[in-house]
Amino acid sequence: MSLRNKLFLSFIALITLNILLFKFVFQDIIIDQLKNDRHNQYQAEKDAAEKVRLNQLLRSSNFKDPIERQELEKQLPEDVMYRMVVKDASGNTIYHRPSQAYSLKLSLPSTTKSDLKVVAEYHFQQEPPRAGEIVVYFYTDDYDMMATTGVSMMLWFIYGSLVLVGLLLLALFLRWILRPVNELARVTQEIREGKRLVTFTYRSHDEFGQLFRYFGDMVDELRFSEERQSEMIASIAHDFRTPLTTIKGYASYIGSGRVTDLTRIQKQMGKIEVKTSDLEKLLDFTVQSTEVRLNISRIHVKGFLKGIIEDYLARVKEAGLTFQWKLRVSNELHIEADETKLRRVMENLLNNAIHYNKPNGSILVTCDQREGHVLFSVIDKGEGIAAEDLPKIFNKFYRAEKSRNRNNGGTGLGLTICQSIVRRHGGELTVNSEQGIGSSFSFTIPFYHS
Repeated sequence: MSLRNKLFLSFIALITLNILLFKFVFQDIIIDQLKNDRHNQYQAEKDAAEKVRLNQLLRSSNFKDPIERQELEKQLPEDVMYRMVVKDASGNTIYHRPSQAYSLKLSLPSTTKSDLKVVAEYHFQQEPPRAGEIVVYFYTDDYDMMATTGVSMMLWFIYGSLVLVGLLLLALFLRWILRPVNELARVTQEIREGKRLVTFTYRSHDEFGQLFRYFGDMVDELRFSEERQSEMIASIAHDFRTPLTTIKGYASYIGSGRVTDLTRIQKQMGKIEVKTSDLEKLLDFTVQSTEVRLNISRIHVKGFLKGIIEDYLARVKEAGLTFQWKLRVSNELHIEADETKLRRVMENLLNNAIHYNKPNGSILVTCDQREGHVLFSVIDKGEGIAAEDLPKIFNKFYRAEKSRNRNNGGTGLGLTICQSIVRRHGGELTVNSEQGIGSSFSFTIPFYHS
């Protein structure tokens, strides 16, 4: 499961648990508290309204008791926001009195009358002979509503749930992140110390699991590359030793002065020159082709291929193979390419076709003119390439044939260099192969080099 899905499902699970806790645990408690808050508020408003009414009656009575009126005024709930209005029989306001809390709230710069909401009204009809009524309005605002115990419990539950869900998600996220990160740090340190056979204890099928699989493949490729590099160095040293021994022998023989015949000396010097040329070719072969600039020239396609075919006729015949070619291109077709490097590609493909062919097998060279490019192909009826080796044959130092000696393989750079040369021309080198049936290597070269 991906890390994104883990987080999403964890979030859904925590929200569901939170809803269930509220439904079966906190809902009744909070609702009961809200009921108690409203009941207490109602009782307080009712008592305050009665006291305000009595106070007003004492004020307007012809037989006032000053002491009783003063005592009643002291009992008026000035911390409650209310406003008393006395109206006559026609409904006109003849007197009004706000509480201290109401006046104080309106005196604040951030408060307007629209912020205060009427939550209760008490109407008291005056006793005859007086006509009219006393109305007591009770007000509240957002702050008073938030200050009630029930609302506070609700808010605490909401905020607490958000914090709890956030902390749990953070803990899960850190656990899912830190564990693979620590694992990756450990493996990286092992690789830095030179270890190449590394193992991962993290087995999840998420993004980190995929990263570790890619990382493991990279380490395998690194190990494989190092092994092939060691093999290449040993192979090159072996291939260099033979011509060097020959050159050393001829040079020593000539330098000894025992040879005085000029013709013989020239013949031996010619052999030294040939072996030197072989060394140069071998050295050039081991250099990455991307490090060499292309020498672009105009190439006649048919003439180029016929020259290569003529060079390989005798060699293919000596190998006991059938050699055929089909050049389906115009006689006037030219391309812009590096002829030397293009020849290297063809020669490498033909050498592989000869080496990995079957007894009495065959090689077919084709050339087709397509829109904007030329398609070259070398097809053999040889051993073929295993399916597991096919994606790797263009890797540096890779050889599908695992055993290595001087007679059955090269350095593993041939196809890598061929692919690099073709790509630098703007083309692409591809392969189709089936083990036991044969292989087909094809590459494209545009008419014009960009």
